[in-house]
Amino acid sequence: MSRLGLTNSYLKCGLLLIVSGLVCAVALVAAMPKPSSTAFQLLLWGAQGGFLSGLVLYVIGRIVHVTRQSRRA
Repeated sequence: MSRLGLTNSYLKCGLLLIVSGLVCAVALVAAMPKPSSTAFQLLLWGAQGGFLSGLVLYVIGRIVHVTRQSRRA
């Protein structure tokens, strides 16, 4: 995993959540459920929540990665 730059848990979890958010978004577009259905609400929540929370965790992980590298130098 270090070849990909995924050296801490923030980066790993963030990337996992981003991917799951994108999968929910693709499923939402592909399935096209009715806007009043529960499936639509769950997929929409999964897409928005997964992607945004993953993005926040990924940015935090990159900040941690940079601060650790600057301490080592």
